[in-house]
Amino acid sequence: MVSSKSVIQRLASLGLLPNLLRLESEMQFVESYKLPEDCFNKTDKDIIKELMNTFRLQDEEALNQWKHDRRFDQDNTFFFKYAYYLSKKKYVIKDLISDSGESLFLKYKDRLDRVLYRLVRVDSLDFAFHLFYEIESGDLEIGEAAATFSEGPESKTQGIVGPVDLTTPHPEISARLKTATPGQIFEPFKADDWNVIVKLEYRFESEYDDATKDFLGGLVLSAKSNELIPSINSKYDNEV
Repeated sequence: MVSSKSVIQRLASLGLLPNLLRLESEMQFVESYKLPEDCFNKTDKDIIKELMNTFRLQDEEALNQWKHDRRFDQDNTFFFKYAYYLSKKKYVIKDLISDSGESLFLKYKDRLDRVLYRLVRVDSLDFAFHLFYEIESGDLEIGEAAATFSEGPESKTQGIVGPVDLTTPHPEISARLKTATPGQIFEPFKADDWNVIVKLEYRFESEYDDATKDFLGGLVLSAKSNELIPSINSKYDNEV
């Protein structure tokens, strides 16, 4: 039988221990979190049904296979502990952002919005302006310019980049896309060693919906549970 010590050593050697620490800290935080009275009142049957919906398990046979693949069939107590954790986590996330969700939404909007844009990048600033004037006058399509002249991988997609969030592009590109309207093209500017032309094709505006709330709540949960990592790590250090 493989010892817990050897498993921890194996995870550490493969660089996977930080992931384990993060997940365990979240689990510990959720388990100890005090929810408002009567906020979380679930039966075992409710919990199992939620888990099956989460992992798209159609029937009991699929559930048993899922449990076997994760070795839950060897420890039913831990299986129910994990199932309750997943269910309670949703309520904890909701409670964590109950008073700050909308302000967090505005703070992280750049990570939630998506943009689709075209990019042309060349070495020469003079040539970049030549292409820009050709595009602006209608004599050259920006997709054709990118496919023919752009010196990055976007040349293979007629200049199309995205959809990506606004933290992904170069800061100089992102700064322009933040305030751009679809169809707007920017005259050449410097981004690192390149002279670039950028055109915003489409903006996918994020909404303060359930998916966004889950994302924001997950950020808060991660930040708060990270405080538990040192003590959990210390426990593993003692075991090794």
